[in-house]
Amino acid sequence: MNNKILLIICLVFPFMAMAQNTIFPTMFNAPAQHNTGNVRISVLSRSNHQMTTNFLFERGSRNSWHYHPNATQVLMILNGEGYYQEEGKEKQLLKKGDVVVTAPNVRHWNGATPYSDVECLTVSDIVPGEDHVVQLNKVTDEEFAMPIKMDNMIVRLAEIEVYPEYLEQYLSFANEVDRLSVEREKGVICLFPMQSSENPTQIRILEIYASEEAYQQHLKTPHFQKYKQGTEKMVKSLKLPTMKPLDPDSMKLIFNKQR
Repeated sequence: MNNKILLIICLVFPFMAMAQNTIFPTMFNAPAQHNTGNVRISVLSRSNHQMTTNFLFERGSRNSWHYHPNATQVLMILNGEGYYQEEGKEKQLLKKGDVVVTAPNVRHWNGATPYSDVECLTVSDIVPGEDHVVQLNKVTDEEFAMPIKMDNMIVRLAEIEVYPEYLEQYLSFANEVDRLSVEREKGVICLFPMQSSENPTQIRILEIYASEEAYQQHLKTPHFQKYKQGTEKMVKSLKLPTMKPLDPDSMKLIFNKQR
């Protein structure tokens, strides 16, 4: 939005309720003319050369296609999950801690996913003599629903047999490394260990990594190295067949349903 619109928001909507559970206050409803769904906004700081703005996009909401004339913008995800897309490129899924730098004059949009609110912070250059933003068409439902490409994803079903005398110790190691990997590594989408009800020494672990790079980084982590070295004598056999997901988009919906 340009400077005039920001001024109107600050003057006209001072009594609107503040959104809850956000890091920074998001005090005003963003104009429906340029947004879809419920979007809240607060200008945290502003000078002649730069503006810092906090946004809360509720589930399914997004701004319109737009660009910043001759100005760079940095987008930082503070909480939740959201989408970001530049014209001519695939839509990206962004999570807490992700940072995107949008180059000047690049047409783009961002917003929440259908399953999660997203709070984000933007730091935008202000170029003298230029509008802060040029608004374009709204993001259509079809554009918003376009699936995210996951062609680089790695899926494995680890097949492990453990010596019976080490089974209890092995399960302790496996549960720890799986939990820490999912908690701490962005590129580890899933590590889900399972135990055969007929033969408890037969362990299967569903492994899903965002990419080969994410998998290689996982192998270097302290928690994986602790698991590898600690269980070396416990494992009787190990197979790591790589699987091909038949429908990656349906698989994502399975995880989203658990929220």
